[in-house]
Amino acid sequence: MYSQFRTNLHLVPITDNAIGKHFLRYSIFAWGIPGILLGASVVIQYREKGGKILDTSSLKQQNCWFLDDNAFIYGLLVPSSILTIFTLFYLIQSALVSHYVISMQVDRKVREKMRRKRTLQIVLFTKITFLLIIVIILGALTKLIKSDPLWITYHVGQGLQGIFIAMLVTCNCQVLKLYTRSFKSRTGSCGSVGSSSKHPSSYGNIVPGARSFLSKGTAISKSTSLQLLTWDPTPDPV
Repeated sequence: MYSQFRTNLHLVPITDNAIGKHFLRYSIFAWGIPGILLGASVVIQYREKGGKILDTSSLKQQNCWFLDDNAFIYGLLVPSSILTIFTLFYLIQSALVSHYVISMQVDRKVREKMRRKRTLQIVLFTKITFLLIIVIILGALTKLIKSDPLWITYHVGQGLQGIFIAMLVTCNCQVLKLYTRSFKSRTGSCGSVGSSSKHPSSYGNIVPGARSFLSKGTAISKSTSLQLLTWDPTPDPV
């Protein structure tokens, strides 16, 4: 995001000719760093156990980590904290660059559009980052304190974090508004076709069932009566 804010100064779409290479590089980083950290944790655990890495007698019953404290701290907690600091640093840098670039825009409409878009992106990544930070903190407290409420909270948060991230992306990026806009455009086109035809109905030459359905939908949109919320007859399922 920080790189995009620095290169895309005027909201002009740029064709990335090396998108395959960039995706491969990001994928190697996203999968390689956890793999390296996991390997380091296993090495630390192996040395702590004196070669008996399958010895789990020291682990408590309610422990989702297969590692002891040293492997957990130096193999996961410390690297995660460092990555979190770097992420927060680049979020702040992105906000500063965005503010500077927005202030350079001469056209007021372009400036407002860029401000809305950049704010949406920064807020979205900030929410996702803090969600992951909360899960890491809960995992650390669960490992170090051995508390049943924290253990339950951590597992619930870890299990639902993917759903939470999907909801954040869907809501912040206004994905549902695309479907609403598409539905409104189709309804508007039906109304315009009907008004330009020679038939007395405002919906044109359509089947009677669809005409009654659209008429009732118009009535509902112009009324506050709760009685109109019961469809009679029931429309066909789409």
